[in-house]
Amino acid sequence: MLGVLMTFLSAAAFASADEVFITPNGTKYHKETCRLIKNKGTLSKVDKEQVVKDGYGPCKKCFAEDIAGAAPDAGDQIKGKIKKGS
Repeated sequence: MLGVLMTFLSAAAFASADEVFITPNGTKYHKETCRLIKNKGTLSKVDKEQVVKDGYGPCKKCFAEDIAGAAPDAGDQIKGKIKKGS
């Protein structure tokens, strides 16, 4: 019984680890509880893998472990998309 419970809890933690939050004009992805997000009412829940492909970088507070793997110009890629779409 304990094994089933542990498997369930592990699966739940894994599923939520793939979801991150972005803001309309931001260039970083965050955890929902991030203290650096100024207007939490504008957050969008998105798939982490997709936003990384789209050029978003990790928030330095939320995802310090991801900083080493982020592209150094991730913010520039997003800013270019915002300017083109405006």
